[in-house]
Amino acid sequence: MKKQLISILLAGVLGLGTAPPAFAAQTADVISTDAIAARRADLATLSTTLALVHPNIYANTPKSVFDAKRAEIENRLPELSNFDFAIALSEYVALVGDSHTGAHIGNLAGSLHFLPFAPSYYNGEWILSALSAEHRDCLGGALLAINDIPISEVQSRISAMIGADNEVYARRQLGSLLYVYEVLHYYGIANSPEEITLTVRLQDNTTQHISMPARLSAEIQQLPTVSLNEQVTALAPTAADRSKLYFMKPLDDRTIYIQYNACQEDESLPMETFAGQIETAIRQNGYNRAIVDLRNNGGGSDGVFIPLLHLLEEKHEQDGMAFYTLIGEATFSSALINAVELKNAGATLVGTPTGGSVDHFGAVSSFTLPNTGIVIGHSTKFIDLGELLPAAQAYGVESLPPDISVTQTLEDSLTGNDTAVNIILSRTNDVTQPQPSLTRAALATALGRAYAAETGSQIALGQSPFPDVSMFTYSAPYIIWAQQNNIMCGESTGYFAPNRAVTRQELACVLARYLTFRGKGLASQPASLLDAASISPWAADSVHAMAGAGILPLINGSFLPNYAVSRAEWAEILPKLSF
Repeated sequence: MKKQLISILLAGVLGLGTAPPAFAAQTADVISTDAIAARRADLATLSTTLALVHPNIYANTPKSVFDAKRAEIENRLPELSNFDFAIALSEYVALVGDSHTGAHIGNLAGSLHFLPFAPSYYNGEWILSALSAEHRDCLGGALLAINDIPISEVQSRISAMIGADNEVYARRQLGSLLYVYEVLHYYGIANSPEEITLTVRLQDNTTQHISMPARLSAEIQQLPTVSLNEQVTALAPTAADRSKLYFMKPLDDRTIYIQYNACQEDESLPMETFAGQIETAIRQNGYNRAIVDLRNNGGGSDGVFIPLLHLLEEKHEQDGMAFYTLIGEATFSSALINAVELKNAGATLVGTPTGGSVDHFGAVSSFTLPNTGIVIGHSTKFIDLGELLPAAQAYGVESLPPDISVTQTLEDSLTGNDTAVNIILSRTNDVTQPQPSLTRAALATALGRAYAAETGSQIALGQSPFPDVSMFTYSAPYIIWAQQNNIMCGESTGYFAPNRAVTRQELACVLARYLTFRGKGLASQPASLLDAASISPWAADSVHAMAGAGILPLINGSFLPNYAVSRAEWAEILPKLSF
């Protein structure tokens, strides 16, 4: 429990940069002329470099406001402590209004003082979700004020140092600063680390005042603490397990649950292997509902998720599998992109709006201020997801909203229940009918996979020549492969029509081209077709060849060229091509 609280407290400020120890040790009481000159030089470096490396630093704030802020900081250099100077730089960078751009001041965390509580946002209020054990009766209470300053005013003051492109991200960052004494002191909320009072409304609606001193992180680690999250971890099967990048578990006899906590590849379990394990679990256990949990995922590399995305999309599209994605305020950056991709693939989004914006500045890089060592993280490009994914076109620089809005209730947290997951599990009619016909996308995919399996070849994703084939879909690599090798072509309109059912005469032509591509001949006997006159001239040779070889058998003496090929029929045809 001690480790849990200190990890919560430090999560917002640790691991975000390094600085020379001398910088962390200096105080506002001893600011030399050289130190002031060094700060002035770093401020100049910050303003000049940020304007050069950010794709559009003035997208949200005029240059005149940046210039005024820089002048204000320069006038205050002699009076600022090192942490105050870092906050001032944070305020300058926050003017960019970009959630990926900020001054990383976690290098000073070792010298900071923390109040022994952690807040969580429930239904419009900050709830004490962890705190020192001596105040256990206040666990789950609503934080109303700090030192008699209403929490709304506290939020208003602190928000100046938070750069964000949406309200959800700003609120999440705020929650990681409410317990940092030096932040409270900078904004006039606290004057001494020894005398800080929280006003709390308890669950019985009575009000209580808690006096607590702020302590160094080393001291916090020695405090006995209590936490709401501890109960959830013990009782809820879907509680966050950050010791794993991703894992799966069944929730009931029809639901497979997948928790994806960081957009990173697990070296001991590559995503391709993990997706294969999920496919096996679905096949062996008959699961017809999948839940992907992105609520704890702050990003990384969005491409890691592709094998699993394609598997779930195909299961949903071809087999009618119910398909959900959990999102929330911690869903950010690459995880946000994955959430949009999942929605685009047919997933129903459940939870609360994301901390990441749909369209956003991203692709982060950084530079370090030479004297103070403060690291400035910054975006390098603007990502317009609407240009790539139809599911993103309804949104701009804003949080991705859920399709089903579900907020975790305090009552459920206290009893170890996952509100959003329980709502999904209660749905009974969410499975759709399996795709009865073989689609053009499914045909290209099946042939591409058969070719790859037989030859050991890799089918790489290229540039799609078809406007209705997104590079993010499971079938895209195979459609492009089929087109490039003259196995399948588009319609006369230039579109591929991936979801259109394949007719028997179309299948005959595609199979003839595939066998030619593979260099395989057919031992074909002349076929007498009762409906030969109804076969299109462009398909006649292929139809007779496939029917004569028994690959596409006749039905009561007729070929039925315009009938759609069923998936069951295709399952019997495909093995005949392996010779």
